[in-house]
Amino acid sequence: MPKSRAKGAEPDSAEGDQPPSALLTDPGLPPARSEDALSALSPKGLRTRQRLLDGARRAFEKSGSYADTRINDIVKETGCAYGTFYTYFDTKEQLFYELAVDVANEMYRENASRARGADLVARIDSGLRQFLLSYREHAGILAIIDQAAALYPEFRGLRRRIRDVFVDRNVANFQRWSEDGWFDPAIDPVVAAHALVSMIDNFSYLWFVLGEPFEEEKALATLSRLWTNALAVPSNHPAD
Repeated sequence: MPKSRAKGAEPDSAEGDQPPSALLTDPGLPPARSEDALSALSPKGLRTRQRLLDGARRAFEKSGSYADTRINDIVKETGCAYGTFYTYFDTKEQLFYELAVDVANEMYRENASRARGADLVARIDSGLRQFLLSYREHAGILAIIDQAAALYPEFRGLRRRIRDVFVDRNVANFQRWSEDGWFDPAIDPVVAAHALVSMIDNFSYLWFVLGEPFEEEKALATLSRLWTNALAVPSNHPAD
């Protein structure tokens, strides 16, 4: 488990600052191409493949539906020929799986690298604010991922693994904080991490997908207070 860093440094993480790709590639679906196959692509091929992923994201977000988005919609959005899709992906499901993993890894990087604070309360507040900003940025595709997970069993494991990336990071932090006497030792770190991640995840869905209107600063401050109160974190404990 990584040790706490100096004040103002990156937040502690169960997996470090790199996306924990191993947690996201235990495939419910096979990867579209192996690392060896990807490395064999020309620079132009890699750019075309990325165009397909980017175009697919736009197509899914425009339709608002995983089931109703067709390969034809994706290639039209991308500007590629229909046959080009099958040069890089075998199925829509395969592309969507990779797109979901890319989004999860991007959110992980955003959250792992930007939280700051001189004490634990400030660090928690900073991390929650960054998660909400990241969720808002990706709300369209996250809604499609949730929709696909509800409709298709092959995507449920993926959705759970995406969520577990954030749960596992918090479990590691909570365990260390508990061992160091920084919050109530009666709180189970694993249960606490699942409960608090569920709270922020569901609140974000309500706010950014379903459109419940909240005053931004009031919502952010309230969520931060709920987390720190739930963990009984002392208000002036240094982050290092």
